[in-house]
Amino acid sequence: GHPATQPWVRTGSGSWRQADAFELPEAVFQEQDQLQETPPFPVLQDSPAKEVLSKRAPSLASTAQSSCSSSAGSMTPSLSPASLPCDASFPEPLGEWWSLDMVDEGTPRRIALEDLRHYIQEFQARPQDDFWHRKSKKPVLSVVVCCRKDGQLECFRGMNTEVSLPAGSLCAERAAIARAASDFHQASDILAIATADPSEQIVPLWPCEVCQSWLAKLRPQSPFISVIAVASNACDRFAVKVNGELQRPPLLPVPASLSSEGIKWKDRVILAEGAVEWPWEAHDLVYVDGAWTFFHAAQQNILRQARSRGSHLLVGVHPDEVLQGQFTGPVLENYTIRAGRILQNRHVCSVLADAPWAPTIELISSLGIKRVVMGTVCKVQDIGLEFSGDGNPYRAARDLGILEVLTSSDDTTERLVHSQLVSQARM
Repeated sequence: GHPATQPWVRTGSGSWRQADAFELPEAVFQEQDQLQETPPFPVLQDSPAKEVLSKRAPSLASTAQSSCSSSAGSMTPSLSPASLPCDASFPEPLGEWWSLDMVDEGTPRRIALEDLRHYIQEFQARPQDDFWHRKSKKPVLSVVVCCRKDGQLECFRGMNTEVSLPAGSLCAERAAIARAASDFHQASDILAIATADPSEQIVPLWPCEVCQSWLAKLRPQSPFISVIAVASNACDRFAVKVNGELQRPPLLPVPASLSSEGIKWKDRVILAEGAVEWPWEAHDLVYVDGAWTFFHAAQQNILRQARSRGSHLLVGVHPDEVLQGQFTGPVLENYTIRAGRILQNRHVCSVLADAPWAPTIELISSLGIKRVVMGTVCKVQDIGLEFSGDGNPYRAARDLGILEVLTSSDDTTERLVHSQLVSQARM
């Protein structure tokens, strides 16, 4: 017998031993004739080894993981495909998967998933050469999505190969990345990578430690690569990581009765120059809105603070008609001037044109907003109104628990700046 308190791991010399409590097993394949011992695997299902995996991995990474399946950016154990018992099964993460209706058509994530599904279908329809997977017997397929110079998205496919295992196998993710590089794409062009086990035995299937290292090296060139692991060959349910962090699915769409009929919020978004992603593709989307009249120092400070709260700052700019509906005074600057100024600010990633006075649940959900921010001197006081609980435009964000109040640098308001400008003009 053998104690089953820790998983068994393969050493660099090919022998087997039990891992320490917080040790990461080596995902190193050796030629069969180099192995001196038969690995005494414990049964993972309902065993202490399974418990170790479950405790140390995130909820979506609780399944057994292969040499191409350890969590990106997280210290989770990995087992090679050849090491995984055929009867090992793990509970499916409920309520955590993304679905295709949460991702817009034409986006990098959607295109990666669609091409991966076609890739799996083509793979299964063709005769397989077992030589390429002669040790693990475990094919893995990946798709990398790159952005071309003309703005069009292009897919590159990769499959794992195990030709000379002592020298290291080639994972599907790195094969796809290398194929993109061979076609003269820059590292900054990579936007998404999706991976699947076509046998559906290991889900979700995350990159191995070596692939994680590649992705980490790519991060300065392309900071927000979406790493996608699918729940099945249909590729209609999936999990997403960005920089090693599991991304929560966006809020479900609200019922039609609560929707703003006829409004497509995504059609109103304008990307700032140099932005590399749409707001709904962002790792951590922050939203702030206002009239932004005169764009005084206190407003600039709020944008700077808001940008530091996430990976992408979306700024709503209220049109003249919305402002006129909130107060009886004149609109001090027209919409075109206000929106153009915000779009040029270095902290702004994108602008929501014709933003509503109150961000609704539908707006928050459809754009994937993770955080709504306001200043202690907010837009209500900025335009000269009194702030009250009944007239709180951020009630929906507050009820969702995503509202954050930032400290304004001073009590400056748009009306105060206007008064100062009028006084100076009269002098």
